[in-house]
Amino acid sequence: MERCDFASVTTIIKSYLIENQDIDQETFIYLLFKDYFYSDYSTGYGFFDSSLLCRWFKGQARVTRQITSYYGNEKHQQGWRKSLCKEFLPKLTDSAMTVQKLYELVMGDISISERKKQELTERYPCSNAEEDIDFIARVLYFGMTREFIKKDVQAKNLISGGNLSPVLADFIMGNDVPKPCRYFCGREKELEQLHEMLLEHEKVFLQGIAGVGKSELAKAYAKQHKKEYTNVLYIVYSGDLHQNVIDLDFADDLPGESEEDRFRRHNRFLRSLKSDTLLIVDNFNTTATKDSFLPVVMKYRCRALFTSRSRMENYPTMQLSEISDKMTLLGLMGRYYSAAKEQEPVLSEIIDTVHSHTLAVELAARLLEHGLLQPHELLRKLQEEKVALDDADKISITKDGKPAKETYYGHIHTLFSLYLLTGEYQGIMRNMVMVPVSGIPLRLLADWLSLTDLNAVNDLIEMGFITPLPGHCGSLHPMIQETALADLKPSISNCRILLENLQSLSLFHGLEISYYKLMFQTIENIIHFTEKDELPFYLRFLEDVFSYMEKYQYGQGMHLILRELQTFLDQSSVGTVRDRALYLDCQAACEKNREKAIELEKDALALFPEVDEDTALLVSNLHANLGGMYREIEKYDLARQHMEAGIKLLEKYRPVSMHDSIPQFTNYAVFLSDIGEPERGMTALKRLARYIKTYNSEESEDFALVQEAMGGICLTQGRISEAKEHFKKAIDIYKTIWADSPEQVEAKYQEIEELYPQAGIRLAQKILSEE
Repeated sequence: MERCDFASVTTIIKSYLIENQDIDQETFIYLLFKDYFYSDYSTGYGFFDSSLLCRWFKGQARVTRQITSYYGNEKHQQGWRKSLCKEFLPKLTDSAMTVQKLYELVMGDISISERKKQELTERYPCSNAEEDIDFIARVLYFGMTREFIKKDVQAKNLISGGNLSPVLADFIMGNDVPKPCRYFCGREKELEQLHEMLLEHEKVFLQGIAGVGKSELAKAYAKQHKKEYTNVLYIVYSGDLHQNVIDLDFADDLPGESEEDRFRRHNRFLRSLKSDTLLIVDNFNTTATKDSFLPVVMKYRCRALFTSRSRMENYPTMQLSEISDKMTLLGLMGRYYSAAKEQEPVLSEIIDTVHSHTLAVELAARLLEHGLLQPHELLRKLQEEKVALDDADKISITKDGKPAKETYYGHIHTLFSLYLLTGEYQGIMRNMVMVPVSGIPLRLLADWLSLTDLNAVNDLIEMGFITPLPGHCGSLHPMIQETALADLKPSISNCRILLENLQSLSLFHGLEISYYKLMFQTIENIIHFTEKDELPFYLRFLEDVFSYMEKYQYGQGMHLILRELQTFLDQSSVGTVRDRALYLDCQAACEKNREKAIELEKDALALFPEVDEDTALLVSNLHANLGGMYREIEKYDLARQHMEAGIKLLEKYRPVSMHDSIPQFTNYAVFLSDIGEPERGMTALKRLARYIKTYNSEESEDFALVQEAMGGICLTQGRISEAKEHFKKAIDIYKTIWADSPEQVEAKYQEIEELYPQAGIRLAQKILSEE
């Protein structure tokens, strides 16, 4: 029996899209809910990364309550039907057959009551296309708002025989190959050559200068030959292949799983793939010796295609040069410059001047379309630059005595500077340097930069500096990124707004965000790319984001921050006692040996022989961390000693209802419950709840957190009705304080639901259904 839910309904809808409507998941979602994403109700926090969308389509996660709540409004539903008529109706080959299949899905689902079936199908059969859309919307809304039941990932589907790999579409999320540029052209021979090389060698490095079209060729190859492969996995190189393997999103990944365990499982699975699977690693711009995990990947049995600017002398390499056919490049310019036909002679000279470099040709055409220069003026300025691009991008000496690697950016720098970008445009580009080349949702970018609208961002897209991506996302081409880095010189001070907003997010330790990997990769680029001109603020920024990375066990970023802190704090003139204590605390968090970690934490505490109001909170946290470490190695007396020492400092110097103190009290209460003193734990929490009522409010997030902790203790004692009462209070508070952020309520529902799977208790759903 097929269950009528969001996954099954959208599968039917997508199966009736017109064949040439090759819509990726992000675009499908934005078209499906276009009126929602364009409403004031949606914010940057409404961003859903590709792996999350993939989970919706595969039935691995429910559609966020932020969307379902929006369409619960009757006025919004009416607008939704109008939007679907405009966006989807023209794209369906047969709306009537789509409706028929959805009708069969509903009627065949025995988990739907007969009365509900009659309600959903009362207007079936439909008499026109508008009624078809009305029926589709009704069934789709029902499918995404009913009780969510996660589809099982069947291990048997991943068992392959003979020479075929298992089908991974339902198992690895969010690694589909992006579509190539819609104006991709002139590479027919290269596509054929690449295919022959992959058949012969199985592992191929597609090498060439920046901006020549390596990534687009790889995407075009995947699109052209997708039916010849069981699977095509696409990875944007992060600078560490080992980390890329960890970051793959498998459907059976466990929350809280260590990076080491996740790597072992992912790597073992990838090693089982065969030659009918193609792995694409895009922008592998490093050398074989700098990534120690490359030899391991080269031993995988699947085919692999790397795009790279670097020479890989010991591996099969295909050199990609500029497009040689000038008419093809003139046609490309015509896509961006409306007067291209009339200006062909001078455009031909421009193409020669930039040595047929694809990205330079595109940027030149866009600049001309904006009317900032006439074609002859642009040609003169490019010729004055007197730089040359070496077709092979060899690190060698050219005729003018300049290394080619220093010269092939010349025209891009010239084109970039000719736009004479104003302060707002410069600010956006300067901050975009820190965004990973995989891209960012534009609304999220606006939120991080505190922009009031996206007008300037859209202008930069039209100029060709920001590349639009599916799902209203954008990125910088690596060559543009490097040019902006050199020209705009990002620093801590001139990117302060971005850093402050990321720091603020990091301080909300209870906030779950779906885009945390994007956020952490951006922070890593901040560390790599910015000038450190405001050290006190920068050190505080690093210390705050470290603790948030620790929440997600993002080991790569944690170790990078640790090295960065060491670089500055090794200088005696830099930093405060607080900074050095937090550095030791960070070291302890990264230390696998608990005994060594405990010594580091003791060293941090030793820096504060006297405690005052200014240092009390930090020292209290250090005691709490040390107590947690003693708890891990089952030294319960010492664990209690330090936990209680931390709490006493909070009670002496600060109100215990202060938000930062809540985790210490709740952890202490849970600890008491675990060692057989649940009533003492409940007493401590009840005392804390009274303090919160006095100093804060019974409708605060802090009070809700305490209610959750009390519910958890009751649950471990088998006091189900009391647990339900406490969780119900917590959820009611969250509904009130997070009324404008339903996705946070949704995350809390799921968190509570995960407490009950073994006992088979559906408490979270009961709470959900009760008002």
